[in-house]
Amino acid sequence: MPTIAIVGAGQSGLQLAFALHRDGHEVTLYSDRTAEQMAASRLPSSNAMFSRNLDRERALDICLWDGEQPLIDYTFCRIADGPEGDLALSFDGRFARHAQSVDQRLKFGTWLNLFSDRGGKVVYGTVDVPTLESIAATADLTIISAGKGDITRLFEVNTAMLTYDRPQRSIGMAALVGCVHDAPDGVYYNIRPGVGEAFGIPMVTHAGPAIAWVMEAVPGGPMDRWGAATDPSSMLDLTKRVFSDFFPWENDRVRDAELADANAWLCGAVPPLVRKPIATLPSGAKVVGIADVVVLNDPCCGQGANNACMHADIVHRLITAAGDGPFDDAFLQSTFDEFWSYAQFPTGFTNTMLAPPPYALAVLGAATQIPEVAHRFCNVFDDPTDLPNFLADPATAEAFVAAAGARAGYAARGRTVAAVPAGVV
Repeated sequence: MPTIAIVGAGQSGLQLAFALHRDGHEVTLYSDRTAEQMAASRLPSSNAMFSRNLDRERALDICLWDGEQPLIDYTFCRIADGPEGDLALSFDGRFARHAQSVDQRLKFGTWLNLFSDRGGKVVYGTVDVPTLESIAATADLTIISAGKGDITRLFEVNTAMLTYDRPQRSIGMAALVGCVHDAPDGVYYNIRPGVGEAFGIPMVTHAGPAIAWVMEAVPGGPMDRWGAATDPSSMLDLTKRVFSDFFPWENDRVRDAELADANAWLCGAVPPLVRKPIATLPSGAKVVGIADVVVLNDPCCGQGANNACMHADIVHRLITAAGDGPFDDAFLQSTFDEFWSYAQFPTGFTNTMLAPPPYALAVLGAATQIPEVAHRFCNVFDDPTDLPNFLADPATAEAFVAAAGARAGYAARGRTVAAVPAGVV
């Protein structure tokens, strides 16, 4: 079997390493941190893994927190009627099957140790370009799954596929314990048009159940305050003030909350990117990028870890089909092309929700009256390929809402499905 090197021990790199090792490949995983260093690091993400991707983890026997509370069964959506207005829309949508979020510091550290326990080879240390040259010289296929660091700059940005050329949100993130949390468990999805969003995601952490709040501010707007967060105390204070000022209907949830640990917070921005999948090293050797290396979305729709899971699954299948190779340019390009046939949908969903057009907001307005619409919106997080069927354009959205309204009996009762309030649009 061919020898395979995987640089990066996140969702895609670890998952792919487990799959290839199970199949008998000689695979080496390169991680810039040990499990202990991961546990002591900053909160990296708010990830929620949706049901189809939890199934992929189960198939590899790495869904180690399966069924552990808190699970994610609902999306509770709340939308204000403008930058300075009140709560205008409210609806709850239920997932067909539960999702789950596990603090990636806990998850990836545990996976690293488990991979070693199963006989997998892990090499620890930073991989720079000279190191990558050495790795590529000894492996039949070298895969880059590390979404950060200098080696990602080896991959050319595909400007023709970009919707945005800069981050669309300034992001503050904090995992809080001691939150007021209703049952059943679900994601709190709050939108204040023109200002930003706040997403609360139930998460399994070292400290027990927590809520990972992702607070996304329109750059330069009144909520863009994260530069003032210099330590855990200031971050906690900023978080509570953001809720008090912009999402007062959620304020009681966080009033007495604390950080899950001193490192359970992060501030920054995510530049939406699409990169070309093949990078050529100075020696002429070629490596291939996957997951965040080639497609990076804003976290507002929770698609990052799910994209990584999907891409790892696709690459594993393509490697299996290729047998002994060759792992030539055609193969390397195919790892992206097949992924993009899926990733175009979560990318489109994310871009839609970053700047919702009036027809999308009208669908959310209809969700307040028609449960089918609310549940359909909720489940597109799990299956973004459903997006073209109800949220892709004004005509499709209008037809779906009309049909769902008829099924709900609105036409028969002579009622009108309310549109979104004018101030929201």
